[in-house]
Amino acid sequence: MRTGQRSTTSDLVAALRAIYSEVGPHLNVAEDPLAVDLLAPPLSLLARALSSSALAAGVTHRVLSMATFGLSPGVALRTAKIDDVVRAAVDEGIEQMVVLGAGLDARAWRLPELGEAVVFELDFPATQQFKREHVRAIQPLAKEVRFCPIDFETDTIQEVLGAGGFDETVPSVWIWEGVTMYLTMPAIEATLNAISALATSKSRLVLTYVPPDYGPAWMQKLSVLFRAVGEELRGFMSSRDIERMLEARGFRLGSNETSPDIAARLWPPSEQKRVGDFERVADATKI
Repeated sequence: MRTGQRSTTSDLVAALRAIYSEVGPHLNVAEDPLAVDLLAPPLSLLARALSSSALAAGVTHRVLSMATFGLSPGVALRTAKIDDVVRAAVDEGIEQMVVLGAGLDARAWRLPELGEAVVFELDFPATQQFKREHVRAIQPLAKEVRFCPIDFETDTIQEVLGAGGFDETVPSVWIWEGVTMYLTMPAIEATLNAISALATSKSRLVLTYVPPDYGPAWMQKLSVLFRAVGEELRGFMSSRDIERMLEARGFRLGSNETSPDIAARLWPPSEQKRVGDFERVADATKI
């Protein structure tokens, strides 16, 4: 990400969440009514038009699925999977949630299950400032939201969360969604070290990652486009890498699903064929 520039991909992710909130009950598995309100014009106007009705959103879903070879549906599916992990963590009594690279994530404003939880949102200052301006008038459903600006390549999570009042003595749930592919391996390793140091026993960690052999050959050319907006794809990890890295830091890997795996549970068979295998979601518990 370029210094002083907020995340472009966070806008695109929010736009997709807005569209998938209007596609109808057979595909709407992670409703996010705030997504479109967090976008800046003209993207907000475009997202409103594309999601103006279930019919419009459905057509957009099919077109985007074809254009991205199944990449775009993965955003809705990973959102639903992570929502389920958060709900399970809350059911287990966890009252702290940390969102790493929060972007325009609206869970603190849309999940009533977080009513007794303190949410810590960590992100680049420019992206976070934009979000704070857009949620200023919206009452969160979480007990409290604490914004913690950070540069993941240079700042330490321990210092940032410490300043925000994070309690290391109680279990927490950590969300690392749509971030690892933009970081260097040293930054990924450092972040996992920080999470391990701060997360006490029974804490949960859910993260997304991109394997090194993802997608058809043409899709790898997307790296050029990401580089053009200052968000180059750099952090590729295999399933074995994830398992090894988590176990080395005291986490027991639970589910480790592809987008097609999630679609097989949540979407009808007629729609599962539109989903590509690009990004994966891993869920782990601190031993």
